[in-house]
Amino acid sequence: MEQEMKVGRIGVAGETNISREKAAGTSGFKEMFADMVAEKLGKIPETIETMEAVDKELKELRAQREFTETVKHILPDGSIRISEYKQGHLEACYIQKPKLHAVVDSTKPIPRAADGSLLTSQQETKLVPRRNILEE
Repeated sequence: MEQEMKVGRIGVAGETNISREKAAGTSGFKEMFADMVAEKLGKIPETIETMEAVDKELKELRAQREFTETVKHILPDGSIRISEYKQGHLEACYIQKPKLHAVVDSTKPIPRAADGSLLTSQQETKLVPRRNILEE
């Protein structure tokens, strides 16, 4: 039995049916691709105008969003924490120590002299923060 090989007919200079079909498909694809490119090229000016409009809107929105804010927090020890924000991000943060002044310490006993009199001028003192609203 002879097996028949299914090989396409050989045409001009060794060209088979398969290579002819590929060539025909390639030319059809080339035409389709050329049409798509021509269509896209026609839309380029419209696309550029749309992109420029979107960029302009974004720049306006960013300009509206820009802000600088300073927040002051008074801490329990009397110091002030100052936080500076720029566009919603922390830019700087520092603590301003309070000005302290001496105050009589009421929790300590008043010293007495040998005769039993109170020595108020020798009473112990403690440093407490002095608050000045105008400086804050």
